[in-house]
Parts: sequence; structure tokens; C-alpha cells
Amino acid sequence: MFRNIVITFFTRFFIAFSNLIIAVLLSNYLGATGRGEQSLIITSVSLIIVITSLIGTSSISYFLPRHPFSLLIIPSYIWVFITILVCFAVLPFFGMVPGQYTTDVCILSLLLSITNINVTVLIGHQKINAANILNFIQSFVTILVLVVCFVLFRDIRVDAYLNSLYAGYGAALAASFFFLAPYFTGFQRQPLAAWKNALKNLVTFGFYNQVAAFIQILNLRLSYYILDSYFGKDDVGIYSNAVSIAESIWLISRSIATVQHSRIVNSSDNTWSLSLTSRLNLYNFALSLALLVILVCIPGSWYQFLFGEEFRDINRIIWTLSPGIIFFGIFLILGYYFSSTGRPHVNTIANLAGIVITLVMGFTLIPSNGTYGAGITASLSYGAMALVVAVYYFLEKRKKVFTASSPVPRP
Repeated sequence: MFRNIVITFFTRFFIAFSNLIIAVLLSNYLGATGRGEQSLIITSVSLIIVITSLIGTSSISYFLPRHPFSLLIIPSYIWVFITILVCFAVLPFFGMVPGQYTTDVCILSLLLSITNINVTVLIGHQKINAANILNFIQSFVTILVLVVCFVLFRDIRVDAYLNSLYAGYGAALAASFFFLAPYFTGFQRQPLAAWKNALKNLVTFGFYNQVAAFIQILNLRLSYYILDSYFGKDDVGIYSNAVSIAESIWLISRSIATVQHSRIVNSSDNTWSLSLTSRLNLYNFALSLALLVILVCIPGSWYQFLFGEEFRDINRIIWTLSPGIIFFGIFLILGYYFSSTGRPHVNTIANLAGIVITLVMGFTLIPSNGTYGAGITASLSYGAMALVVAVYYFLEKRKKVFTASSPVPRP
């Protein structure tokens, strides 16, 4: 398990480093406005991914030990295509991204959605290394193509970034089918009742999980749209760079959570799962806090040198985000315990608490404090989310301890 965590961490470290290089390139070549436009595009893709994951990504790993592979993968793929077609029709009416990028957002969402389903299958089968390779390929190809476009061909446009995403997502998708090929053999005809039961389970489990995920994305990125409406894409670009740097701390949390999820969904021992989660959460907190202390000590002049003159205040924004970074890491580990044990509604409740804070404080603090208000809002929101899952988790631990210590009645 430790080996998988380490490999996953270094894979995610490479992904984070690639994202940093992308942020540096976009900030220096396109400025804060271009970086802000890119942030809105990728956030819109993320929101669509949440919807396409309603059937599939959020459910497959949990149900793989319980249903035949064909009953899970086919409905998942069909749902993705249906969702993307609907997005093609309705996305222009929301004004989330500039109209010329609507088609790109939908196609990129399609590629990434299918890849995510395939990665989830691999994780469900505890093929962590294969999943890591796919994530590596996606990031490596994306950054390689972007560097070639910007530096070699001098194609300094947001479209060049989109082309790099097409290359990265497409390469990862092709490789994912290579790894998944053995599971597509031996499909057997299933009775109609089995299809209905599997689809019902996918939808029910996925609904709660993806409602939580959708609200979570809003918690993470709603500030982008609020900043855009009050201050414009320049502030979005500056704030998104600060967020990207601060959220790099979550490399630890997400790496641990990926392996944690894979182990728990394949275990029926809930006491062991509780113990594992507590131990991993302690490791996560200690490592995250140590890295965060180092991060906040980096002077603002370093960020100005890295990204350009417009980004000189990033250090101060990171200070406002710091408490939330720790809170959200705790939420991730405890939240994965509940989703891995078939209770995603706990995460939904936590995310609802967070979005209430985001909506109230976001429209209160951001208009008067700009990017600093966005950072404070994020910290308050993540704190509320962590508090909710912590209460549920400790209540469950207390119940387990009480049950274990209760005397067995004599007949």
C-alpha cells in the first residue's frame, strides 16, 4: 500500500509541476486576462465532467466487485454521450465561456469523461500503476504540445492551449483502452433484470456522489465567476494562479485518498477501514502542514519573477487560502471513507454546508475585498466541509467502540 501511495504521489507531483509550467507559460505569454480565460474554460469542463460522471466514474469502482463488468461500462459510456449532446445544445445559453469555445469545451469533456471511466475501472481492480501511467501521459503530452506551440511555432493564443489539451486527453484515452482491453473480453449476455438492477444502483449511488461533487466544484471555483463578474478576467487569472499553487498541497491528500479508496472498496471489514482512515488522515495532516509552512514562506517577489508583474500579490492570497487547504485535505480523507463504504450522502451534506458559506460570504467578501475575499471565503467553506465529515466520522467511531465494548447478552 505504501509503495502505491508513493508512486501515486510522484505521479501527481509531476502533474502538479506540469500544471505549474502551464500556468507560467499562459501567464507570461497571455497575461492575467489569458490565464483567467483559460481558468474559466477548464472550470466549465470540470463542471460538465461532474454531470457525465453521474453514471460511471463515481460508481464503477464501488460496484465492480458486485456486478459484471459489462453491466457497468456500457451504461456509463452511453450516459457520457447523452450528456455531451445536451451540453452542446444548452451551454451557449449559460455564458460560462466565450461562445467560440463551446464546441471545444464539449469535445474535451467527452474525451476526459471516457478516460476517467476507464481509469476508475483500473483503480477498482487495484491497478494503481496503470492509472498513474494514464495520468502521466495526459500531463506529459499536454505540456509538450503547449511548449512546442508557444516556443517553437510562436502560436500565442488560447487556441494553442486547447490544442495541447486535445493531444493530452486523446493520448490518455487511447492508452486507457490498451490497459482496459483484457476486461472487454468474455462479455456474456445478461438478463434484463440484471441490467435494470445495475443501472438502478449506478444512478442511485452516482446521484448522491455527483451531487456532492458538483457542489464541491462550485465551492472550489464559484469564486472565479464572482470575480469575473465584479472585477474581470485579470483578477480571475491572478487568483487562479494562487489557487493552483496552494492546491498543490493536495497532492498528498489525493495520493493517499486514491489508494485508500481502492483498499476500502475491496474490503468488508469496516473496523479496519476506520482504523486505516484515521492513520492515513494523521499522515496527511502532518505532511500537508509541513509543506504549507514552506509554501507560505516563499516571498511575493518570487511569484512576480515567475509569472510576471501582474502576479506580485499571490503570496498574500495564499495566506488567506492556507487554513482552507488544511481543512479540505482532512475533508478528502474522511470523505473518501464514506464514499468508499457506500455512503456518499455524508459528503453531499458536507458540500451543502460549504456551498452555503461560499454563497453568503462570496457575495459579501469578494465585491469589497477582491481576491483576498475569495481566499477567505474558500477557507471558511472548506472549514465547514471538514467539520461536517469529522462529526459524522467521530460519531461512527464512537458507535463502533461502544458496540465492541458492550457485553454480549447470555442466552
